[in-house]
Amino acid sequence: MDASEPPQSISDRTEIGDAVPRSATARKRRKHSAAKGPPPSLHTTVLRVVLRCSMDDRPDRRDEDDEEEEMDDGIPVMEHLMRLEDLFPVHLAVYPGRQEEDEELYDLQDSPSEESEGDATAEMYDTTLPSRHEYLGETEELRGRTVQEENEYISLPLLQHSSLMNLVLVPTQTLPLSIFQPIMVSMLRSVILKDRTFGIVHSKASQDGQLPELAKYGTTAEIYEYQGEEVTPSMSIKAKGRQRFKVVSTHRESTGLTVAKVQILPEIQMGSPFEMMRLRSLDKLTLPSHEDATERRAHKRDLDSVRTSNCWRVRRRNAWLTSWPLWVYNQYDDLLLVQKLVNELMDNTMIKPAAVTLPRDPQELSHWAAINLPLDNSHRLFLLSLNTPTQRLKYILSVLTKCKKLTCVHCGSVIGDYADIFSMSVEGPQGTFVNPGGYVHEMLTLTKAGNLTYNPRRSTEHSWFPGYAWTIASCSSCLLHIGWKFTATTRKLKPQKFYGLTRSAVKAKLVGDEEDVEEEPLHII
Repeated sequence: MDASEPPQSISDRTEIGDAVPRSATARKRRKHSAAKGPPPSLHTTVLRVVLRCSMDDRPDRRDEDDEEEEMDDGIPVMEHLMRLEDLFPVHLAVYPGRQEEDEELYDLQDSPSEESEGDATAEMYDTTLPSRHEYLGETEELRGRTVQEENEYISLPLLQHSSLMNLVLVPTQTLPLSIFQPIMVSMLRSVILKDRTFGIVHSKASQDGQLPELAKYGTTAEIYEYQGEEVTPSMSIKAKGRQRFKVVSTHRESTGLTVAKVQILPEIQMGSPFEMMRLRSLDKLTLPSHEDATERRAHKRDLDSVRTSNCWRVRRRNAWLTSWPLWVYNQYDDLLLVQKLVNELMDNTMIKPAAVTLPRDPQELSHWAAINLPLDNSHRLFLLSLNTPTQRLKYILSVLTKCKKLTCVHCGSVIGDYADIFSMSVEGPQGTFVNPGGYVHEMLTLTKAGNLTYNPRRSTEHSWFPGYAWTIASCSSCLLHIGWKFTATTRKLKPQKFYGLTRSAVKAKLVGDEEDVEEEPLHII
């Protein structure tokens, strides 16, 4: 039999070789099986037929009926199945649905259970592994840091690639890349020798087929590790988003590279309006002792020192002497906005402090949220245009309160829930990865996902999460590639499975109070 052809059906085998005995013993066996319970599965029936075909050439069949009855009693069946794995690998390899049955059995055995959660031998996954991007191979680290002056005009080479057209790079975001185009490789080598900095600007294909349309805002990327010898035509790098910029003009050089004149945007730290309006003579009432009642201590604004019950009473008393009530000032208090965003993530997602450390600095948290939360490209671009973390935090909170579901961008089928977002990396629940072909994916991790169809092939090759095998997942309705299902290769590893959704294939469904709405970015003053 050709390995590429499916095996013959049971009825065909019966007509050709009369493989199934029709003796009185067989009728007795069927009667006995009916009394025992439901008939065996198709998989087991095919294996029994193959086994009996292989027994036709035995010289002695005197005890055949007794052995068949023992097989029906279930005593030596597993031994015969194990023998079949060695005797008939072709039949088992082409058996339709075999891989799917194995996958379901693996998921059933390895799925998280109450016993496994309480097992002392379970191993928690090392969340630092995905952030290392070890699948790129050994890389050479670059020392130093390049910081451009705010409001300065500089010229930056732009890295434009088909896989980067849907990417909106945010400061502090990690960007792994595998480049194969000679022009791009040459540009990156010259950048490494200079200041290691290039630009990433979101672009989309133009309608007239000309050059892609560039967004008005972008982010500088600084290379901190690279791999690639001078003689090789390809190059792998790890870069980090650094500073926001506004594109002033662009021109195309004779080599085909695009160079942009950009303005580095400033980061403006806005103090709390209430801090400028309050009565500082009451600071002594919020401090633990008179020795600590210094100007330096009074101006130290961190959540651990100023968020006390006594402090709130004093703030209310101070607000009585101003033109506005306290709740108006609280809307623009960056530390209060940080606390609200952290509470929103802790209460409505599965992001836990044990897996990822949330930044408490307003500027750092505003960038972290833009990177790791399911925001559309339009929202990200709008956040890049805002110069203060207070404005960015207010806008992110306004979007997250309406985000409930994750849907397919093509057909709108619900794929996941906002509450099932969790982090498999110390950097956050959404990371940027690159496959062997050089295509960049931003992937969001969830504990559960639905309306997906899986490719039966499972692989550990080039896995972004060492210790997990990946399976391609597509939308059940439109068959659009949605992401991957990751399954642990050992039963002790926790979690046993999770799902990674590529950001280009899913979008957040914003839910209003009365009906579903999809809003364009609004200016938050």
